[in-house]
Amino acid sequence: MNLPNKLTVFRMIIVLPFIILLFLGKSNIWYSIGAGIIFGIASLTDFLDGYIARKKGIVTDFGKLMDPLADKILVLSALICFIELGYIPAWMVIIIVIREFLVTGIRVIAASKGEIIPAGKLGKYKTISQMIAIPIILLIRNEYVLANQLIMLIPVILTVWSGYQYVMNSKEYFKH
Repeated sequence: MNLPNKLTVFRMIIVLPFIILLFLGKSNIWYSIGAGIIFGIASLTDFLDGYIARKKGIVTDFGKLMDPLADKILVLSALICFIELGYIPAWMVIIIVIREFLVTGIRVIAASKGEIIPAGKLGKYKTISQMIAIPIILLIRNEYVLANQLIMLIPVILTVWSGYQYVMNSKEYFKH
């Protein structure tokens, strides 16, 4: 397994300590900061794995499929925990989850036809916005729920927009 793929797998594994610190952070800001650091490290691996793979010419089908999945595992774990902790409302996460299932479904259909659909630019911006919003919300926590909602509006809007674009660019998979 090459380094970019190892970083992708690492990003999936690091979710567990992140979640543990996230819930401990409800009562202690230092745990929230620790969760934010772990999340930041995981987010950095997202940038690094793609950068290294492209730079060294070692882009693999595993990486094309698992890198977006690792992002979804990391981000959705945080957002679902945020609901439980009362940091953001469920409707925001539901919109994001629907988009992720839709895009994953299209990717599975494409893969069954031997095609790989890489993430588009708007999808990458969506992921970046989520990876910026989550650490900010970790610091705000339950102190200013309205602020959390306003911060999450950008990722939610980009989620809807990128999902729409993804569906429009993948119409041929809906024909059969």
